[in-house]
Amino acid sequence: MGLIEELQRFRIIDMHVHNWSLFADTAYLVECLDRFELDALVILSNLNGGQEPSAEQVTAANEATLRLRDHVGERIIPFAYVNAQHTDNALQQVAWCASHDFRGLKYWISQRAVAPCTTTVTEAALEHGWPVLYHSYFRPHGEPPAQESPPGEIAELARRFPQGQFIMAHMGAQFEHGLAAVADCPNVAVDYAGSINEKGAYETAIERLGPERVLFGTDMPACFYTNAGRVLELDVDDAVKQMIFADNLLAMIAS
Repeated sequence: MGLIEELQRFRIIDMHVHNWSLFADTAYLVECLDRFELDALVILSNLNGGQEPSAEQVTAANEATLRLRDHVGERIIPFAYVNAQHTDNALQQVAWCASHDFRGLKYWISQRAVAPCTTTVTEAALEHGWPVLYHSYFRPHGEPPAQESPPGEIAELARRFPQGQFIMAHMGAQFEHGLAAVADCPNVAVDYAGSINEKGAYETAIERLGPERVLFGTDMPACFYTNAGRVLELDVDDAVKQMIFADNLLAMIAS
């Protein structure tokens, strides 16, 4: 059985996608939805404004996500994007996005997870029952972006809100380090989106966290097939693969 035939046996939702680069072209994004036979994509913003976006740039990014969802329909699951350092705007964006049926919150690298402003905005997001996805990287070499949060800070934020659901993106980049940091936080799930996707990451995540805390994401328009292949090659039952491919995420956004 070939790769495509293998994938067709599962319902698949890519939970880590950006409407930037090639995916700024809505027609091409829809073409990829159909080509990969994806049930849906979670759109985590075009990250307009770079590492320190203004309030206006954040607002424009969320408006672009809404236009995409309205054009494509239910196969787009939108997450709100904020810069918590612009706290008033971030709170306004949470409220506005919730009124337009966005399903979660996305943080990138404009605020630390342990900053007071992050606590304030996270609390607002959790009031809507949203999961909170946080970009996280552990960088053993070189200087990280000033406001980028390593995995330990994601764990600290999650402990402040034990009633909330959090998603640590990229498994913290160095997956062994990232998984160890959040292993004792039952309200933190992980994705391994990106071209960094290495063999052994999903296996370790299942062992350390349990399959119910592992999500499928690619960082598309990065390579879809490499990331999907990592799940297909797992030596687990198809029911576990289905949890990772879609069911775990659907449970998080059901509210």
